[in-house]
Amino acid sequence: MLNGVAPQEAWKKNFRMTKGSFLELVEKLRPLLAPNPNSPNSRVVSTEKKLAVTLYYLKDTGSLCMTANAFGIAINTASKIITDTCTFIVKLLGPTYIHLPQDENEMRRKVAEFESKFGMQQAFGCIDGTHIPIICPSDKPQDYYCYKGFHSLNVQAVCDYKGTFMDVECRWPGSVHDAKVFANSSVNDKLQNGKLPRVFQSVLPGYEKVPNYLIGDPAYPLTPFCMKEYDTCQNNEQVVFNNLLRSARNPIECAFGRLKARWAVLTKKIDFKLEKVPIVVFACFVLHNYCEQYSSYINEDILANQIQHAKTNEETANLPDPVYSCNNSEGEVVRKILTHYVRINLPDNLVI
Repeated sequence: MLNGVAPQEAWKKNFRMTKGSFLELVEKLRPLLAPNPNSPNSRVVSTEKKLAVTLYYLKDTGSLCMTANAFGIAINTASKIITDTCTFIVKLLGPTYIHLPQDENEMRRKVAEFESKFGMQQAFGCIDGTHIPIICPSDKPQDYYCYKGFHSLNVQAVCDYKGTFMDVECRWPGSVHDAKVFANSSVNDKLQNGKLPRVFQSVLPGYEKVPNYLIGDPAYPLTPFCMKEYDTCQNNEQVVFNNLLRSARNPIECAFGRLKARWAVLTKKIDFKLEKVPIVVFACFVLHNYCEQYSSYINEDILANQIQHAKTNEETANLPDPVYSCNNSEGEVVRKILTHYVRINLPDNLVI
């Protein structure tokens, strides 16, 4: 026992994973993190300690100073260790743990999983943005002031049916609307220009084939590749569709809650220079997927607080942008087909 806490529980609490998962991660990162064996510096920091310093910092709402003190190193040393480690996590592990479907078989699997869980034909994921607090930048601070009332980065993410992140963009200032971020994002470019594997399907006889699409909230545009609910329902069929769509959008909200409950650094102003923040943020997404793969530790009390905080913040509406959130006629056609499909195929006891 360590201060009344079992060693394995202490590992989970301090590093958000078991000792076994930690050591496996060390080996994955060792090619870039290992110190130079020929270094004359007798106090060179080991790979294990570099990763420990990084995870300890990311898991808490504390400061660089607190982390440096905990490991007996200088603040500037802690800062360099964390930024270097996050950079290598993104470089080495990012492509493995965060990627969109890479072939038709993987796309079919994502679509089948989503349909099985939520009843939405042809959807392969959800999309949303989350605001990561930052220290007020000296250059153009107004660009980073978001509608929630603080300076932030607007981070866009795509996840699958179980909340595994498949795509992340964390380069946009907080004042930029979600719809504009999406319009200029790589995932939108890939969807629009056929750079992702496509599996079209006829969901109803006599209707056009439906492409694969993402599910977004009302702030997003309606396109053949991005579905959102009806602003105003004209009939019961549309009400049913809206309710099903909202339920199918839940994975991204839960994924953000789990991400921030695990890596609490994302809930406070990250004490790094602005140019370093996106690397730290992206590394948290990569580490989140790594931990989810191993069903690693997450504090349920913190998670519940995160979910409650997110629900409270919904009162501060992210209103649609009149330029970037408009409906596309082709999107209207696809949504109408899906609405008819839902009405025809939903069990009677689920019809509202």
